[in-house]
Amino acid sequence: MKEEYLPGALFIKTSFKRDREELAARFSEYTPEYLVRFEEQISTVKQIQQALVLTEVQKQATVNLYIRANNVNDEFNFLVRYFKKCDFDTKILSDVKRNLTAHNIEKAVDKISGVIQFIEANKDALVAKGMAPDFVTTLVADRDYLEAQNLMQNEVKNQIGILYTANKAEYDKLYGYIASIANDGKVMYKGTPKAKEYTIMNIIGRMRSGNTGGGGTPDAPGA
Repeated sequence: MKEEYLPGALFIKTSFKRDREELAARFSEYTPEYLVRFEEQISTVKQIQQALVLTEVQKQATVNLYIRANNVNDEFNFLVRYFKKCDFDTKILSDVKRNLTAHNIEKAVDKISGVIQFIEANKDALVAKGMAPDFVTTLVADRDYLEAQNLMQNEVKNQIGILYTANKAEYDKLYGYIASIANDGKVMYKGTPKAKEYTIMNIIGRMRSGNTGGGGTPDAPGA
């Protein structure tokens, strides 16, 4: 994924700077100028990434959305019991719960509107079985919140997608450096611990675990 290109480049740059002269003995393209161009491309993509502060908004929106969805899902467990005590069909509730569990918020919101209509038409019977009298009011607020957060999340995703598309050439160029160095490094250091530092899947694993790894003292992300 393109959002991992920059941190991946920062990881592999650490190893490459340390090993460049050794690599250049077998791969002549790895001159000091090559390193400069690689670092310049990292800087270019880093500037592009500055526009991606929206990803933090997206992350928080996702957290908020799924917390609320889980809460609604839990409340529907009680609603299922009230429906059964009234001998009402619980299929519509099961559909909502399934969509919430799958984080298919748009479909869940649509079905919640149907649940609200049914509850309003049968409120007295459900309240008699234990449902809170203001349950519909709470559910309407939950539905509106889920809908709003889902729309915001989708809008942010669209903006990020547009940004990546507009800058595809720069990301591809950076990946070109990563792939070249990684492939040559794996050949150069095959059978040694260093080989892992030039294995892209291993680099991704280190990034996701927060482990800087690598030889020597690696640059901090963003350095």
